[in-house]
Amino acid sequence: MIAEKSRQIKKESFIQSRQMELHSKLQELFKKEGKATLEKVKKVILEEKIECKEIQRALKYFLSYREKGFLVRPTLISLGSKAVGGDIEEIAEIATPLVLMSGGMDIHDDIIDNQKKQNSRFTVFGKFDKDVALLVGDALLFKGLISWYKLLDKISMQKFIQITLLLEKAFFELGDGQAQEVSLKGKINVSPEHYLQIVRKKAADIEALFHIGALIGNASQSEIKALSNYGRCIGMLWILGDDVVDMFNPNELKRRIKHGCLPLPLFYAMENPKIKSRLRRILLKTRITKKDAKTILEMTIKFAGFKKTKSVMQNLVLEALETIKHFKNAEDLKLLVEDYQNFIEQI
Repeated sequence: MIAEKSRQIKKESFIQSRQMELHSKLQELFKKEGKATLEKVKKVILEEKIECKEIQRALKYFLSYREKGFLVRPTLISLGSKAVGGDIEEIAEIATPLVLMSGGMDIHDDIIDNQKKQNSRFTVFGKFDKDVALLVGDALLFKGLISWYKLLDKISMQKFIQITLLLEKAFFELGDGQAQEVSLKGKINVSPEHYLQIVRKKAADIEALFHIGALIGNASQSEIKALSNYGRCIGMLWILGDDVVDMFNPNELKRRIKHGCLPLPLFYAMENPKIKSRLRRILLKTRITKKDAKTILEMTIKFAGFKKTKSVMQNLVLEALETIKHFKNAEDLKLLVEDYQNFIEQI
């Protein structure tokens, strides 16, 4: 018994150490691949002459608050291009308007979700009022659209049209997924399968980034299909990873119960008739306490909510690895997957 416990402690220590190592490698990768885009985004936002001091402060705060997030999209495009041996010189030009538009959408999402904090920091909506957040979101969307059409001077018309049509499809699919998620607010009788369909739709933007990278790299149709499928898997893992983390954060879990959509592990736990009525009573309470959040977590653990979520994520990892097994330049793609493999081990 003691020996078994000792082995378990050593295993957990190794997993945590490996997680820190992977996070360090990913941070370096994001800095390296996204630095040029980050500088362009800052320049584009700060060059605007805005007299309203409140909007000025909100934009500057957004730059500081989301700086790490600005590195993700250009990095994913770059990885998609590199996987097929493509040139990455165009990436900063293409990624900059995408980062601006996505930033505007993210601010609007925070308002919809009533999300005033993220990763222990206030969102723009949380730090400023709703009206300011809406205006900043609108400004980023418009600036992104204008920057996008300026690309006509920098890339071929054919590539511009290809990527524009791709983005149109991705944004509408993403928007559809988000709208369906909004419709689940306050609902507890939702099948995990239905929720996963929504998660799949919401992963459309990550799929599109890898698809864009493949197009920049002049990939074949089979390579584009493989990288797109890989991107969809990574996007879903991203969302489901947040679901797992949110279950262990009492404040975030309380927010999602009151203002958002329940996390996947909880939907799985609700399938068990032994605890469904008890969970239902807690979830429908006017005020959810931290004690309630702890009870929900314990019941979800006990009745296989995390076990089933882990199985879904493991299948996505296997699918992602299968789609990229024929690429020669896939080390960084594998690193993203390995990060989730290690995360899953801790569930």
